[in-house]
Amino acid sequence: MHLSRASAATILIVMAYYLWAALAFNTLSPNGYYNYLARGWQEGHLHTPIEVNPKLLALPNPYDPAVPDEIKVHDMALYKGHYFLYHGPAPALLTIYPYLLLTGKNLPEPIAVFVFASLGFIACAFALQKQNPAATPLQFLALGLANCVPFLLHRIWVYELAIISGFACLAVAYAFSVFNRPYLAGLALGFAILSRPHLALALPFFSPRSWPTAALGLSATLLHNYLRFDSPLEFGLHYLIAGPDQQSPNYSLQNLIPSLYLFWLEIPRLLNHFPFLAIHNLPPLNLPPKFFHENIMGALWLSPFLLLSKPLWRPAAISFAILLFLSSTGWVSQRYLVDFLPLLVLASLASKAKPTLQIPLLLFGIVTNLLLHVQGPYNAP
Repeated sequence: MHLSRASAATILIVMAYYLWAALAFNTLSPNGYYNYLARGWQEGHLHTPIEVNPKLLALPNPYDPAVPDEIKVHDMALYKGHYFLYHGPAPALLTIYPYLLLTGKNLPEPIAVFVFASLGFIACAFALQKQNPAATPLQFLALGLANCVPFLLHRIWVYELAIISGFACLAVAYAFSVFNRPYLAGLALGFAILSRPHLALALPFFSPRSWPTAALGLSATLLHNYLRFDSPLEFGLHYLIAGPDQQSPNYSLQNLIPSLYLFWLEIPRLLNHFPFLAIHNLPPLNLPPKFFHENIMGALWLSPFLLLSKPLWRPAAISFAILLFLSSTGWVSQRYLVDFLPLLVLASLASKAKPTLQIPLLLFGIVTNLLLHVQGPYNAP
C-alpha cells in the first residue's frame, strides 16, 4: 500500500486541525472525570476519589433531579456512598492511566481526545487506501472532517472522550480486519466495547476468528460492572445523578421514526453572520413520552455525499446496526453521530463513486462540519 505525498500531507493537515481544535476551544484541566477515575485506580479502587457530600447521602432520594447542584456531582453514578463513572473505562485504560503511572501527572482530556481522534482517522485512512487505492486527497480530507468528529472538539468532557475512544477502537478493528488480522481486530473491538458497550453490535460483522479476542473486552465489561455495581448488566445508569428520565433508556419502537429523522434529516437554522448556522432542539414533529434530545442537525447535512454511492456493505451494516440501537433508546444527541457516521463515511468513500459528482458534496460536507465545530453543541462559539 502506498499513499501519495498529497494524501499523506492531507492526513497530517487533518491531525494538525484536530490538535488545534482540541486546544483552542478547551482548557487543559487535570480534573476531568476520567482523570478522577485514573486516580481512583492508582489508589486501588474502582470508584473516583471524589468525596460524596454528606448532605446528599442523608437525603431519602439522592437521585432526585431536584437535588441542589451544590451538593451533587452531575452525571456520576452514586452507589454505596461512592461516585463511579457510568462511562466505559477504556479511555482511561488506554491513555490517562498509563500516562499517570509513567509520569505521575494527569493527561488532560482534550489531549486524550486528540490522540483517539487521530488514531481513528489514521486507521480509517489505511482502510480507505487499501479498499480504494484511487482515493484522492479531497476524499481523505472528507474522511477526517466530514464525519461529525470536528463537532466533538468544541466541547470536550467525559462524554466526548468515551465516544471518540469507541470510534477509534472500532476504526482500528475494522482496519485490522481489512488487512486480514482477525485476532488484532477482535482485540481492538474489545476495547471499543469497553468504551461504548453497544459497539458490541459490530461483532457479528467481523470474522468469527476475531470473536475470541473481542470476547475479552466483553467479559471485562461485565466483570467491571459486577465489581462496581454487584451486577454484570448494571452500567451505573440506575444510580445516575442526572436530570429527569435519564436513569434508564426508554427503549421503544415509537422512538425509531423521530430518532431517525433527527439523526439523518434535522435541518440547521441559518444565520446571517458567522458561522452561518445553528443547531436547535425544536424538531417539526411530535415526540414520544420521555424522549430526550439535545440540539442536533442531521447526518446528511454533514455528509451529503453518502447519497451518491452504494457503500461497502460491512462497514455500512455496522453503522446501521449502531444507528438503529441508538434510535430505539429515546436519547438523541449530536455527539452520538460519531458512533456510526465515520465508518459510514469510510464505507461511502471506499466505494469508488464518480468523483465529478462527489466533489461539490465533499466540499459542502467539509465546510458544514467545520462551521458546526465553531458553533458548538449549544450554539455558543
